[in-house]
Amino acid sequence: MDGSYGEAFQEGTERMSGSLAANRKEKGEALLSAVLSLPETLREPMYLYYYEHFNTLEIAEVLLIEPENVRNRMSRARKKLKKQLGVSQLDHLKEVRNCWSASKRSYNIGVRLLG
Repeated sequence: MDGSYGEAFQEGTERMSGSLAANRKEKGEALLSAVLSLPETLREPMYLYYYEHFNTLEIAEVLLIEPENVRNRMSRARKKLKKQLGVSQLDHLKEVRNCWSASKRSYNIGVRLLG
């Protein structure tokens, strides 16, 4: 294969990854906007969990409610968002949480190894 094919392939890949990043950012902004438009009782646990990375016990402490109520509110919020945005948008919430969890795990492993 000649160099021009490799260069064209690389350019196409770069363009595609740029558009994927733009699409991901667009989805993230739409999702955040939808979360922020939820009623307060549903918005608070969702925002704290997905964007501030609190766990359900921490959210319960902050909101002065039982952990089971946190889980119920988040379930109701997800159902509402699913109706409003569709399933594919909700997958982005998982990505937001998983990216943070992976970096936190790496940090914790590093801390344990160093000291």
